[in-house]
Amino acid sequence: MKNYRPLILQELSVSLPGLRLRRLRLNRHLPEVDALARHAHPFAQVLCYLSGRGTMVAGERRMEIGPGAIAFLPPGVAHSFKEAAGRRPLCLVIDCEMRGARRHGVLVSHLALSDAGLVRRELSSLTRLADPGDAGCRLLVGAAALRIADILLRKLGVLPARSVETPSFVRRFDRLLEKSPAQREAIAALASQLGYQRDYLNRIFKAATGQTLRQYRDAHHLARARRLLREGRPVGEVASGLGFSEQNYFARWFKKSAGIQPRAYQARPDRS
Repeated sequence: MKNYRPLILQELSVSLPGLRLRRLRLNRHLPEVDALARHAHPFAQVLCYLSGRGTMVAGERRMEIGPGAIAFLPPGVAHSFKEAAGRRPLCLVIDCEMRGARRHGVLVSHLALSDAGLVRRELSSLTRLADPGDAGCRLLVGAAALRIADILLRKLGVLPARSVETPSFVRRFDRLLEKSPAQREAIAALASQLGYQRDYLNRIFKAATGQTLRQYRDAHHLARARRLLREGRPVGEVASGLGFSEQNYFARWFKKSAGIQPRAYQARPDRS
């Protein structure tokens, strides 16, 4: 299509029982184009938005899209995308053939920061290859594409979630956050309570989760804020319950993190 510039374009022929990956693309929308017209494909697509915002219409479903949003589109489903003002969308697209794809219907989810970091890491590994199309790189490219597809399809529920043993220091950090949900303590103080020096804990934490301590803490607070807002709690109560001294500061933080104001999030019917 002429609406975007491919930053990565990999023709694939990776086949597993019931699944064939055809193509992997990383697309940047062009400045002069703010909408992709309604269209459909004879194959399934997995989409992952790494930046930018907008509105996707797939079939009869209308969805607000932001960084970390992922979608599964079965073959033949007509879809379109309208950009919101701001940063140009950067979208990872995997074209695939999948047994039983139509029965899943249109699926939408959102990547945790840790999973988004893993996807970016795999894409970065592809950009470092001197010639990804070379026969000697074929296994590396295929492996990276499969790892990305595995992350996205499991998050979307097309594949079952993977059971992973969580390191003890991550579980202890979780308990600290649950123990004091109304305290936005400094990262150094949280690390000290676990008996670690901040920089060291930050390194091993990122290696285990793909997130820094601050990113993990903020993602935890964002999930809690979303849950409380879905329950209909007043915005001021949610703000104070998360340790924000001012409601306006909480509203700015939530808008930056979730891409939407707290009151607008409460009013949205599809609060994913």
